[in-house]
Amino acid sequence: MREPERKSVSRRLVRSPVYPLAATTPETHRAMALSLKISLPHTIPEPIPFNGLLTNSLLASLPGSEFEELLRYLEPVSLQAGHELYGFQKNIDYVYFPETAVISHLYLLEDGSTSGASIIGSEGMVGLTAVLGSRPPYYWTQIIVGGSALRIRAEVIKDEFARGRTLQQLLLGHISSRLSQLAQRAVCNGRHRVHERLCSWLLMIQDRVNEEELPLTHEQIAHHLGARRPGITASCNTLRDNGVISYHRGLIRILDRPTMEASACECYQALRGR
Repeated sequence: MREPERKSVSRRLVRSPVYPLAATTPETHRAMALSLKISLPHTIPEPIPFNGLLTNSLLASLPGSEFEELLRYLEPVSLQAGHELYGFQKNIDYVYFPETAVISHLYLLEDGSTSGASIIGSEGMVGLTAVLGSRPPYYWTQIIVGGSALRIRAEVIKDEFARGRTLQQLLLGHISSRLSQLAQRAVCNGRHRVHERLCSWLLMIQDRVNEEELPLTHEQIAHHLGARRPGITASCNTLRDNGVISYHRGLIRILDRPTMEASACECYQALRGR
């Protein structure tokens, strides 16, 4: 790795719980995805100017000198909602530090249903398998809410991780949070009603978007909750009739967050801030 130039940096912080399809071959998995028409358009991130406002918590927590060493390799990009960031069993060339975008891992199960496992926003990083030297993942990585991110070559982060400095400790903490989220979501999918899970999921998305209005469709929500679309629509109708949300043409607006939190399952509070 080249030794980067030193320069000052100003930063301002502003249904089934079994996911990996162990009994299914990669070829069968791909065929199932195509038959269900869930193959996602692969996104080509659009480079954008860096506005100088760093909102990703991992990068913002780095000491100034360590951040400076990574800065020259970081590329601001714009990510489009609904697109695929990493394909099923595809090698990962770049890792992403979301800024305003929200990203999820989407699994395809043997019964033909889909389920989202992790939700990652500005608190984390996407592409951990490449940093840890794991085999390509058995899931799709999809952009739930479009926005900005900082991307960097996976080998750069892998080398920095191996140096055992602050980034390693931050990523290990992030891995712990991701494992907690995976475990809680597995319990949640098996024990809680769709309406409760919907409220928790919407709250988790809003926490990462920090906006009242969420660009989400019922179909998209159904894929990520492993639920049927009519069940999602029925729950959204109930929330709308009770004045908790409004929705129109792929936009959901949370009007009464305290009531939504009271309607959410216990998993939201368990995962809040993770």
